[in-house]
Amino acid sequence: MTGILTLDNVCMTYYTKKSQTEAIKNLSFDVRQGEFISVLGPSGCGKTTLLSLISGTLKPTSGKILLNGNEITKTSTDIGYMLQRDHLFEWRTIYKNITLGLEIQKKLTPENVEHCERLIEEYGLKDFKNHYPMQLSGGMRQRVALIRTLALNPQVLLLDEPFSALDFQTRLHVCDDVYSIIKKEGITALLVTHDISEAISMSDRIAILTERPATLKRMHETNLQSIATPLARREAPTFSSQFERLWKEVSVNAAK
Repeated sequence: MTGILTLDNVCMTYYTKKSQTEAIKNLSFDVRQGEFISVLGPSGCGKTTLLSLISGTLKPTSGKILLNGNEITKTSTDIGYMLQRDHLFEWRTIYKNITLGLEIQKKLTPENVEHCERLIEEYGLKDFKNHYPMQLSGGMRQRVALIRTLALNPQVLLLDEPFSALDFQTRLHVCDDVYSIIKKEGITALLVTHDISEAISMSDRIAILTERPATLKRMHETNLQSIATPLARREAPTFSSQFERLWKEVSVNAAK
């Protein structure tokens, strides 16, 4: 796998009239093509700020973020962003929600419509395309939100705790669902989560951040790629030992 996303000595400081807060300091790592990386760190260390920087909605104080060798300076459809809540519009049908981004950007071309239709067909939404969000379960709504993001053909997908609003059982199944779609579509993904088990089960590697200002503590290899699904990975012999080590590393209290 070749590198697609590069963070090169990225720093982010928030300024007010009376103070400054250093959120991220000299953060560097690469994300390979087709890789699934999770980001773990203590609460408040700057994980969501990191996603905002990669998406182009924030500009780093210093350092660079590169996508395919080109510096990210603004938002782009090359980078998709899946938020904590699905943000589906209740008055639009599922089909109209999925095509919303293309509609806003005036990109409802025959090719893009065909791409949407393929995603809808392939990922089990054909029978629901004329339904409204309130008629779907939480898990199905998250699938719609993912397909809406993939309709824009992003190269990299950012996920900001997209399963946090779901109950535990639904969350396990939705993780499997989202993971299989991302892998089948060949999308490079970066997940921010507070759930260590979720990070281990879904990731090829895990970027462990320090307390604020966040920098890279180390990159953790899960070595679970031979196991097909996140749910099955939770039964892997190394899962519990990985969990214990990561918990110690990301827990501020445990580290003190």
